[in-house]
Amino acid sequence: MSKLKSVSRSGTVAWSTSAERPGLLATGTVAGAIDDSFESTAQLEIFNLELSSPSTDMPLLGSVTTSERFQRLAWGTGVDAASYPLGVLAGGMVDGSIKIFNASKIVEGKEAEALVATVSKHHGPVRGLEFNWNQPNLLASGASDADMYIIDVSQPATPTFYTAGQRTSGPGGADISCVAWNRKVHHILASTSHSGQTVVWDLKLKRPVISFNDPNNKTQRNSVVCWNPEVATQVLVASEDDMYPLLQMWDLRNAFAPVAELRGHTKGILAASWCPFDNGLLLSAGKDNRTLCWDPLAGQVLCELPASANWNFDVQWSPRLPAVLSTGSFDGQVAVYSLTDCAPQGDGWSGHPGAEPAPGMRRAPKWLQRPCGAAFGFGGQLITFEPAPPHPAGGAPPRPAVRTFQVTTGCDTVARATQLASALESGDINSLCKAKAEAATSAADQSVWGLLAVLSSADARQELIEFLRPVEGEAEAEAE
Repeated sequence: MSKLKSVSRSGTVAWSTSAERPGLLATGTVAGAIDDSFESTAQLEIFNLELSSPSTDMPLLGSVTTSERFQRLAWGTGVDAASYPLGVLAGGMVDGSIKIFNASKIVEGKEAEALVATVSKHHGPVRGLEFNWNQPNLLASGASDADMYIIDVSQPATPTFYTAGQRTSGPGGADISCVAWNRKVHHILASTSHSGQTVVWDLKLKRPVISFNDPNNKTQRNSVVCWNPEVATQVLVASEDDMYPLLQMWDLRNAFAPVAELRGHTKGILAASWCPFDNGLLLSAGKDNRTLCWDPLAGQVLCELPASANWNFDVQWSPRLPAVLSTGSFDGQVAVYSLTDCAPQGDGWSGHPGAEPAPGMRRAPKWLQRPCGAAFGFGGQLITFEPAPPHPAGGAPPRPAVRTFQVTTGCDTVARATQLASALESGDINSLCKAKAEAATSAADQSVWGLLAVLSSADARQELIEFLRPVEGEAEAEAE
């Protein structure tokens, strides 16, 4: 993969969801890291990707100083386009609060007006934070002691909130590490915790509908949960446990064991992101300083990002720009990469010691593939292809549907051609010509077909003389 842009920040990242400004990128100073200056304050900053510029730097559009550092950052479109044209930014802070910012005010440089609300409901760091993909006014949050809230930001200045349901762990429950909204069913929410348990919530019923954990390792520390963007029942769970650095694919139709496990990291996994444009692309970043791009449906590593000097704790696909992704690492770099150039070797590549080089991309991503097509061949042949149907994880990918058709145009022409072919095959040209002569609508056509009938007859010489002999009375009439 080629690096497009980078900025020297140790920050968690959120991409703009605005269709008008998809190239905006927000960073919030991450908790648990400190720079050389030992600065204790935190910054929320918005950068412009500017892909048209040859520079690798991203210009800073605006920033806001905060008293606490960020555990998680989320960017939603909001519902009030007039007052919030760039949407709203939500920060999960280390002190348990959730701060709501007006992104357009940050870009305009109005720092005093940028912070519009603070929600103080959690009692520990907010590690899970995500806006609903289908209802952008809903924000889910998760923190310590299994605390989860759904925040309605229809009025960002006065947000309302309610619980997802009764806590399954009770007081002293495990810390929630990640939350994720289902891409297909808007009222389904998943959460995972450091106890290894993953819970799926139905917000209509306000209760958990299913919970599961790895039967072979019930105490693993889960760090990530994310849904398959195309299959509503498939969810991925990642473990930050160095003893079990796995990405597990679960199908809720049978939640007794994972249907597939992706093994490639040698230490725990800190972040993962499923591509919203192609469910056959998945990113993962681990404590082994590796960031891998997977085909989760086939269980293969497609390519690998250049290795960093420290952990990549954040990795995300852009929700608006296909093939564009970002990483955030503890070595103080936020980088933006493009999937369009993903050769296995190149500048900056240094694989993990003892690991084999990652292969290049084996297939084109879905946004470059034609969903269907057709082509004509000789003899009226038409061939078409259609996309392959979805298939469950772990199974062999089905082949696209390819069909051939015989296209018939000009039925009268086809009928005459068929009649001529039959006559040529049987050798009875004379009967065909006689039939054409009898069916002719003009004297000229009748004469032509009659002559052809004579020439194709068995006694062509004698019949030609008879055909050319003038009829009695016609010669005298012409002479007179």
